[in-house]
Amino acid sequence: MQYKVDSYTLEYIESEDKYYISFIDSVNQECKIEIDKDIFYAYLKSKKNYIKIKNETSRHLEQSTLSDEEIYNRAFETEESIEETVMKSIEKEKMQQALQNLTEAQYRRIELHIVNEITIRDIAQLEKVRKKQIEKSLQIGLKKIKKFFEK
Repeated sequence: MQYKVDSYTLEYIESEDKYYISFIDSVNQECKIEIDKDIFYAYLKSKKNYIKIKNETSRHLEQSTLSDEEIYNRAFETEESIEETVMKSIEKEKMQQALQNLTEAQYRRIELHIVNEITIRDIAQLEKVRKKQIEKSLQIGLKKIKKFFEK
């Protein structure tokens, strides 16, 4: 199973039970290094931050390619009100509280599956458990979140 990110590739080889990172070095040679499982997961987590930065960059690039007419039209779009900003902030805080009710495994699996868009099958392979266990864990975790918001 491989996860390609711009400058490196993460790989887990189940038959060997080993984790690797591959990249091209400064002399244009491919390097493949075995890494610890915790480092592998840290890189997966950093993928989320990488996507966030990439999206922010693309927004700036997109604005530099706008025509004068598009810039003019955007100038008259209404900004988010203070009430909307406060509501979003409250909802974000509530979500953080809801996530604190999850077990470590549920939190990790929800983050991998929903945030990082990793398939249930791949998560099961990474954690060396059955796919059904991951599905059940996600189901229970999402029910906990839903129940928290119904309070």
